[in-house]
Amino acid sequence: MKSHFFAYLSKIRWIQRWGLKRNSVPKNVMEHSWEVAVISHALALIRNRYYDANLDVNMIAVAAFYAVSLLT
Repeated sequence: MKSHFFAYLSKIRWIQRWGLKRNSVPKNVMEHSWEVAVISHALALIRNRYYDANLDVNMIAVAAFYAVSLLT
């Protein structure tokens, strides 16, 4: 089986994000994926600390990164 997954990941920094609204600074898919993963990680940490949850914060960050990367 041949996979192009890592080739795709290395190219996402060159793909400009298209948004429904105009941005003052253009953003690429790699930047957006990173921001989604960081925000997801932070929200999971907040939930664990303040709402007595037991979430795997690292798994959530990785899932967020790959989901955004693969869907765009």
